[in-house]
Amino acid sequence: MAILTYDEAAHLLRRLGFGGPPDEINDLVARGREGAVDYLINYENIDNKAMDDALTVAGLTENRIGDNVPIWWLARMLLTRRQFEEKMTLFWHNHFATALSKVAYNQIYLQNLTLRQSALDRFDSLLLKMAQDPAMLVWLDGVSNVLGNPNENFARELQELFTMGVKDLITGDANYTEKDVREIARAFTGWTFKQKAKPKFRFQLRFFVNEGQHDNTSKQIYGQTGNFSGEDVISLIAARRATPRFLVKKLFEFFVYPLDLTNPDDRTTLEKFADMYMTSDHSIKAVVRAIFVSDEFFSERARFALIKNPIEFIVGAIRMLGAVYNPGAAVFLPALPLRVRAKQMGLDLMNPPDVAGWHLNLGWFNTAAMLERYNFANDFANTRLFDATKTQVWLTGDQLKKYTDPSAQKTVENFLSVLGPLNASPEIVQVLTDYLETDDDGNHVDFVVNDATVDKNVRGLLRLVLCLPQFQLN
Repeated sequence: MAILTYDEAAHLLRRLGFGGPPDEINDLVARGREGAVDYLINYENIDNKAMDDALTVAGLTENRIGDNVPIWWLARMLLTRRQFEEKMTLFWHNHFATALSKVAYNQIYLQNLTLRQSALDRFDSLLLKMAQDPAMLVWLDGVSNVLGNPNENFARELQELFTMGVKDLITGDANYTEKDVREIARAFTGWTFKQKAKPKFRFQLRFFVNEGQHDNTSKQIYGQTGNFSGEDVISLIAARRATPRFLVKKLFEFFVYPLDLTNPDDRTTLEKFADMYMTSDHSIKAVVRAIFVSDEFFSERARFALIKNPIEFIVGAIRMLGAVYNPGAAVFLPALPLRVRAKQMGLDLMNPPDVAGWHLNLGWFNTAAMLERYNFANDFANTRLFDATKTQVWLTGDQLKKYTDPSAQKTVENFLSVLGPLNASPEIVQVLTDYLETDDDGNHVDFVVNDATVDKNVRGLLRLVLCLPQFQLN
């Protein structure tokens, strides 16, 4: 069994989830590299009843959720024991980007369920479900793609953004022509959905093909001629070598580090995991497992090589410190502050800017977004009181005392560890230590652990650590 160090386990949990407290990280250490990966990706074996119960108490259930779908999802990310399930759903949400700016709440809720349930299926299966998904049919105008007047939006984005890209990432050859776009659009004509008869909830929508609006004649796609259906097109695309190359690059750059395909080593890395896709019958689960147990994933190059998106920043801070999260006691709540904060940082959950999704890594950094990160850090560190009528997060003094040591420097090191572990320079450690040993008048004082010190100095230290450049990285 390949050993897993504490730093490696923390890295694994940050990437496959949002991070966690030391006891969760130590549990992964004890499992070893492959055992820890298998535990996280086989999440169906992890009991999630506590989350389900909390959502029920909060009224965040299918029959009561209303337009609080983003609140429901953020609550899942904060409360779940199956972190990789939600992280993979977040990946697919950005990949098959649809938005509440055009799509109804019930449609995007159903899409979120599908992404979660099929997150690790064969890619063919997930792709077909997305092609038949009500949110996607509305978002890319599939409902108006009809016989005699085909709409090309989905046919184009299916190839450009969801599967292959305009050009093959290795050969540079064009992956499709304009004729392919037109012919594929014809294959999907008549694909639509309707409300189920006498539905118990408004979330019961049913996909079907309106045969009277489907083009049931011969088509020529990728040089092949036949009466191709939409299902046929999905199978054709999923089997092309360009597809795993494109998909692996997206997965790798979301979970590991950016690839430079002018570098022969990175091209070899891409091809290695594309091979896994081909030899595993297009299994998403097989591909991600191969990536997560690889030396590339645990390399120094991968460590803190990504920038936390706003959800990772917010949810990570809360989960690492074991803060208490109250999802609320009723479904009719004001806008969830955490969702609003993520939006102000640049990620409006379930409302990406366009079909290409959010721009990752440096796309999260600008003056306004960073100011919002600092504002969150300040408010999070200083939320003390629990009000059961409000949806909020809070940290008790006892939670902060767990990482507070009689030594000011050791206290600094403890917080750098629990929030990373973060690789701060000796100079940064000294500045933070001096902060704990300085009074309001700028005089040096001894660091004494008591309730007043924890409530003021240690909360201030937490705010400073959350604002460090190192904590913005993943």
